Amino acid sequence: MGGQCPWKNIYHEAAFCLVGAPAALTVTAKLTVDLSLDPSSAQYALSAFATGDWGATLYKGSCCRSDSNNYDLHSQKVVATLMDIEAGASIKPKAVLAHGDNLYWNGINYLSERDGRFAASFEDKYDGNNIKNVPWVAVMGNHDYGGSDFICSSGNKLVPCNSTEELFHGLDNKLKWEAEYKSPNDNRWRMANEHFYVYRIEDPASGVSIDIFNVDTNDADVHAADLVCCQCYGYAKTDNAGCVVVVKGKCRMLLAIHQINRFGTGPFWNVTPVSRNVQSRPP
Repeated sequence: MGGQCPWKNIYHEAAFCLVGAPAALTVTAKLTVDLSLDPSSAQYALSAFATGDWGATLYKGSCCRSDSNNYDLHSQKVVATLMDIEAGASIKPKAVLAHGDNLYWNGINYLSERDGRFAASFEDKYDGNNIKNVPWVAVMGNHDYGGSDFICSSGNKLVPCNSTEELFHGLDNKLKWEAEYKSPNDNRWRMANEHFYVYRIEDPASGVSIDIFNVDTNDADVHAADLVCCQCYGYAKTDNAGCVVVVKGKCRMLLAIHQINRFGTGPFWNVTPVSRNVQSRPP
């Protein structure tokens, strides 16, 4: 296409120019589009909301900092109210894209607490008439797997993982328990029990559809271990002063007596007894 797109007015199709590509990628949509217009004034057939790090705790303060201050304790409800107002004022969203950290600080610790956590942190907050039946298309955040305590559980108590198998089972449970939640509002919680899935929204009147690719990056080799599995706060039981030196290749951890293996394939962290040094090793 050279260095620029040749189109200005297009009828019955929205075209997206790939600069330098041999042809344009076109998506059929029964719309009249003037590409010279300000996008903020355009008429859209589909809309979606997106939010991340939204899952407030049931208590005040931080998991990991003793010096945290409790600013704006009502921010989640304020944002939920604004979402409801906007959903009623313009095109109603087809979905809310939840980008993770849905339930601070450690996700679902054990199955018996799940419905109560969702009721308090999700159902009771996003309950406006315009928003309460909109599907939430969600992925896991690192705090949904853990982050300030042990990953494994026994009954209604978090406990150290005693083996690699127990650790992986604990991580699998975190995803399973959150993904299998059933919302009383039209089953609006739409998280798949997978690390990758596709969800489609569409407008039948215009023929426009959008595929949403949901990727759980906690399953990636590049950074998952230090964000999820290196549970310093769980083993040290201290504030952040005991964990600030947790770094790749050389990690000082208090009371860490178990192997903490990387979630997924690739290198893993080996936490040795007594010395508490963490070294990266090949698979």
